[in-house]
This record gives sequence, structure tokens and C-alpha cells, in this order.
Amino acid sequence: MAETIGLNNVAGAIGPSSLQGRPATVLRWLQDGHQRFLEGHSLHPHSTRERLQAVVEGQHPLAAVLGCADSRVPVELLFDSGFGDLFVVRNAGTMSTTAAIASLEYAVGHLNVPLILVLGHEACGAVSAALQPELLLTPSLAQVVGQLRMELLQYGDQLSLEQSCRRHTLSAAGNLVHSSVLLTDRLRAGLLGVVAGYYDLHSCSIDWMGEVEPIRYPMPADLLASGF
Repeated sequence: MAETIGLNNVAGAIGPSSLQGRPATVLRWLQDGHQRFLEGHSLHPHSTRERLQAVVEGQHPLAAVLGCADSRVPVELLFDSGFGDLFVVRNAGTMSTTAAIASLEYAVGHLNVPLILVLGHEACGAVSAALQPELLLTPSLAQVVGQLRMELLQYGDQLSLEQSCRRHTLSAAGNLVHSSVLLTDRLRAGLLGVVAGYYDLHSCSIDWMGEVEPIRYPMPADLLASGF
């Protein structure tokens, strides 16, 4: 297990003077918190009434999470965090909707969050519904599930539920970044990291699926020739 980094130490380590190192440091903090949870050694930090009062005047979360609304995936508990530590956006299916993107842009642009985790999970109900076109759904659910179904069709029609859930997690992370100029610019500057993770309901473990890279468009030939 990696050396555990306390919340106070992390907050100090990622101050304004070390912006370039913040995404990696915060990712390690998330991973350490999850490891404590897995081992049954959760510290339950920042869970007191005093902490709750301390953040009334303003929030300074260390990371943001886009996750599913599924009640079996309690984000703050999974990462052994407390009041004010995580900026969490949850919806059915871990969807990169306009509201989700706007919320995360606020976290990054106004709260200076240096890391976004897109957290999918095993046996997602929305993904399962997308694989069953015969289901009768309400108009709102049909819209969400329809978007998922169209997304998954690009991978063919032979994916299992497990494969579909994993593919969607990666797609949601990519869509999040490539739909936002702000997030893409922060990524390119090294001030933001966006990572995908996949939560296993049975083992409670997270498969860290890697970082999202911003699209880098090829430079026009005339600029290349000029030495830029």
C-alpha cells in the first residue's frame, strides 16, 4: 500500500505554489482513502459538527467526482472523506450531461479543483436498460437510456453488461473533457487531471482505468514549416 497522505498534508502539498503537481497528488490521496476503506481502516475525517461549521463560509474541495446515482456507490464513504472534501455530481448512468459538465466546470473554474474522477460501476441499471430496447420507460428515462444506447451501438451489439458498463465509463470521461473548452485547456496546461475508475460491487475495489488525454489537433503544414 502507498504511504497514506493525511488530508491536512495534502491540502498543504497542493497549494498555489505547486499547481503543476496537484492532479497526481490528489489522485494519490483518493487512492489512499479508498485503500483504507477496503482494509476496514477508514478514519472518517472531517465528519464532525465543527468541520461542518468550518466550511459554511466557503468550500475548497480537493477533487470532483462524476458518478452514478446508484445507492450502492456512496462516493464519500468509498474514499474515506468528509464535509467539504469532494465535489460530487451524480446522475443515473454517470452521464456527461450539460448539467453535469456545467457543475464540473464550476468546480474546476471557480473552486480550482485539480482532479475529476469519472466513476462508473458494475451492474449499472441505466446501462442495463440501454441493452434492452424492448423496455417501456418514462419519457425522461427514455431520453437518458436512448443516449446510452446510441453511444454503445458504436461498439457493436455483442457486448456483455460488464463490457458495456466499462466502455461507457471511458466514454463518459472522454465526452466530459471534449465537450468543455475550459476542461480541455486546463488539461493541456497540466493544471487538471481527469481519470476514469470502475467500481466493483462485489469486491468494493476500484479498477483505475487511466487518464483522459485532450484532443491535440495536428498543426497546419505552413506553421510547421515556419518553425512553430
